[in-house]
Amino acid sequence: MNKTYTLLGLSALAAFSAHAQQRPNIIYIMCDDMGYGDLGCYGQQYISTPRIDHMAAEGMRFTQAYAGSPVSAPSRATLMTGQHSGHTHVRGNKEYWRDKSVPNLYGKNADFQDGWAGQEPYDVNHKILPEILKANGYTTGMFGKWAGGYESSVSTPDKRGIDEYFGYICQFEAHAYYPNFLNAFSRSAGDTKTHRVVLEENIKHGMPTEADYTQRPQYSADLIHNKAMEWLDKQSSAQPFLGIFTYTLPHAELAQPEDSILLAYKNHFCQEHKFAGQFGNRYHGTEIAHAQFAAMITRLDTYVGQILDKLKEKGLDQNTIVIFTSDNGPHEEGGADPTFFNRDGLLKGLKRSTHEGGIR
Repeated sequence: MNKTYTLLGLSALAAFSAHAQQRPNIIYIMCDDMGYGDLGCYGQQYISTPRIDHMAAEGMRFTQAYAGSPVSAPSRATLMTGQHSGHTHVRGNKEYWRDKSVPNLYGKNADFQDGWAGQEPYDVNHKILPEILKANGYTTGMFGKWAGGYESSVSTPDKRGIDEYFGYICQFEAHAYYPNFLNAFSRSAGDTKTHRVVLEENIKHGMPTEADYTQRPQYSADLIHNKAMEWLDKQSSAQPFLGIFTYTLPHAELAQPEDSILLAYKNHFCQEHKFAGQFGNRYHGTEIAHAQFAAMITRLDTYVGQILDKLKEKGLDQNTIVIFTSDNGPHEEGGADPTFFNRDGLLKGLKRSTHEGGIR
């Protein structure tokens, strides 16, 4: 295999045939709640996505590919298991702890209890993608949202064929971009299980529904991307690798550092949209929802560009399949306005809908 393949669609699959010594590296980038019309290559007029647009131009676009579900966890389950959504164990977004007699996991900073956060686990009797590739000689890394089992379950990254992990075990915790903690596992560092990494600077300040939440400095999307890049920098042609980068951008909440990416959009829209916040989902409010959302897409585009640049820098671009996709259609939570941005690309339906806009 002598070429980097770039594939683009809401749900994309690649088939290949190669001799053992030519086994390709695979980078699978799954973003969160991106709509068919969110990218420039699919007609987006307001948001800059030059690196993904270039990737689409030089690669392959899957314009009628479908996600396994219109919501997060079951969509990811179809990818990881290869099963139809009607056969997977994970068929919804239900948090494991919803019906349990445990303390409030997401209240004040002192209340979050280790071991319980997360969703229903994948069936341990069914091999998932990283287990299959690891058994065939690949080293594996995953960075971002897991959504395949709660923290102390039988299905955590360390038990499911993943060598390096950093991100959110619990996708409800991922509603906050400045969370109390993330989760990590490193086989090479001698870890025996997936564990929490408390973000000490964040917990000095309030929760998303409190005013001083905006003073939290540790932004999860950047932390996760930096860990992914550190892992990628360690890879070589000596062993094929699978990287699953499940970024939470552009899922709500609409929040990020006030850097050059956000500032480029801050005064861009003549009529801004304000969002007061939503207590139940822990979405912090914003005065500039349009700018926040647009900048989150461009930030994701920047991440993708850095991944492609790193592969080229290391001489791995000619034998690496790179796939970019979304778990489901566009959301309207947290202040996001799918109508303003034409996020569904003129398809009918949004996230949670089985019309084309929710799954294509």
